[in-house]
Amino acid sequence: MPVVKGNAYGHGLAAIAQIVQKQADWLAVVNVGEALALRQAGVRKKLMVLGFFDPNQISLAVGKNIVLPVYTLTMAKQISAAAQAKRKTFPVHVKLDVGTSRLGLRPEKTLAFLRQIKKLPGLRIEGAYSHLADSENFDQKYTKLQVEIFTKTLELFEEVNIKLRYRHLACSAATLINSQTRFDILRIGIGLYGLWPSIETKKLYEKKFNHFTLQPVLSWHTRVIQIKQVPKNTFIGYGCSYRARRDTRIAVIPVGYWDGYDRGLSNRGEVLIRGKRRPVLGRVCMNMLMLDVTDRPNVRVGDIATLIGQQGKESISAEELAEKAQTIHYEIVTRIQPELPRIIV
Repeated sequence: MPVVKGNAYGHGLAAIAQIVQKQADWLAVVNVGEALALRQAGVRKKLMVLGFFDPNQISLAVGKNIVLPVYTLTMAKQISAAAQAKRKTFPVHVKLDVGTSRLGLRPEKTLAFLRQIKKLPGLRIEGAYSHLADSENFDQKYTKLQVEIFTKTLELFEEVNIKLRYRHLACSAATLINSQTRFDILRIGIGLYGLWPSIETKKLYEKKFNHFTLQPVLSWHTRVIQIKQVPKNTFIGYGCSYRARRDTRIAVIPVGYWDGYDRGLSNRGEVLIRGKRRPVLGRVCMNMLMLDVTDRPNVRVGDIATLIGQQGKESISAEELAEKAQTIHYEIVTRIQPELPRIIV
């Protein structure tokens, strides 16, 4: 079940779905809006909403065969009513909370909940799932505990004679390094895009298996729009956070925090031009940033500037930007503005 939520982790929802549906059994999204967008784009694979949905969209979901989660009796009743109105039996997956303390039903509440929703007409409880909180780390103790809680909670379905077709728990990290987490469906998220869930996951995988490596599928490019010379001691950018230490040649590129280039990269980030790293000068603006190209007199307007990706022997990764911006690479790629064009090569 490739996870294409969040605009396919910033990579482009419809474009990625069109590619991965050829090898997928399901596709996972975060809400009904994303699922409807995929249906409109011609995706016919099974779709599952992993998170919250607006009750007003239930009828649409039932009509488009979009599988929904249930974790409250109110939600189950709403789905039941919509299914009956369309004279359908609609599949749902019970969302369990086995230690992440996010969406889902706590184990001690599960049995009573199952007894209640089992009676509702129009519902077919075909699956149960949960999410892991710490599967990316060296220490797998908490993951082991969550697997145990999940497995024990699944026994409650049997107690009320509900036969599950699908049970799913594993994310990218768990799929790679922990076979205990693999049930009937594997939800592959960050790894689908060639990004390791964490450094720890990569090291654990290489230590145990090392069958393959992951290569990022996304690169991010723009072009230089202006070159200018400023004298020594000139302030550059908002807040006067940088003062030129020498006569400085600046390249301006049309990317800023609106586009998803983190403001935390102000005076810290680097961009590749003509195969060399060029430092960001001053604060990242909403739609622009400035680069020091003093030592590269051959840089010209129109040159390709690479924010993520490779030029020659040099490369800049989402992980590198995340470290400099004090965040995670998930955020770096998912924050790339959806309106920017994604070009499939």
